[in-house]
Amino acid sequence: MRMLKFLILVITFSTVANVHQVGAQNTKEVKKKIKNLEEEIRANEEMLVSGVEGLDRIKKRFAKSEKSKKVSQQELDRKRKIFKNVEARLERLNKQIKKQKRKLEDYKEELAEVKGEKNVATKVEETKVSFANNEQELAQRQERLKAAREKLEQERKAIEEAYLKEQQELQKEANKLAQINDQIKKEQEKIEQQKQAILNKKLEENREKINELEDDVFVNEEMLASGKEGLKRAEAKLQEVKADSNSTQKDIERKESIVLKIQNRLNKIQAEINIKKGEIEKLKNL
Repeated sequence: MRMLKFLILVITFSTVANVHQVGAQNTKEVKKKIKNLEEEIRANEEMLVSGVEGLDRIKKRFAKSEKSKKVSQQELDRKRKIFKNVEARLERLNKQIKKQKRKLEDYKEELAEVKGEKNVATKVEETKVSFANNEQELAQRQERLKAAREKLEQERKAIEEAYLKEQQELQKEANKLAQINDQIKKEQEKIEQQKQAILNKKLEENREKINELEDDVFVNEEMLASGKEGLKRAEAKLQEVKADSNSTQKDIERKESIVLKIQNRLNKIQAEINIKKGEIEKLKNL
């Protein structure tokens, strides 16, 4: 009878130990997901702020082109397309940040379920202590992000209004040209002229492909330049943390991880630029 009681106690203690071990493992995995996602959000916010600054530079160059009489309508359309392309990419990045923040909240809820009410309260207290030194930095980042989003929206509305006005003027000119065109009739071209037209069409198609690739390269180069500015800021923050005697190794590792993620993104953009430049050279040599 004593032996049976002893075995029951052993089995009970083993089961409890296993449950605690599984719970600790799940908590560790969720914490890792939260840490990685927070760093992803930080890197994306830096890219968004830098991208809006780049968008402002493009707008200024575009404004100069509009005033120049030497720039053709086709070139203006291309530059407008570039602006909208950059704007669209920033909008997607903004949506991605919001989606990541919702996912982060899900992870935190999952962590609360794993650890229980008591552990959740403890984690909240630990988080407050861990990020106490970064509250001012977080507030500044939030203000910069808010200002960047507002500026992006203002730029979008201004471009849409200017584009609509210009299209109305162009439509008037197009109507005049249509009337003139209706009065002009040309004879069919000879066989050799038709052959030349086919050749010209092929060359024009290649030219359009080159233009599209060059536009993509331009957009990527702008994003690369803006991203490098964000990288410099992230690296500066890393150096500040390293120089701060109150910083922990965990603080330093988080900053290093953010710098690495931004650098990886910039490397991907550079690789895409190199590929498209290679395609441009192939089309030019056909």
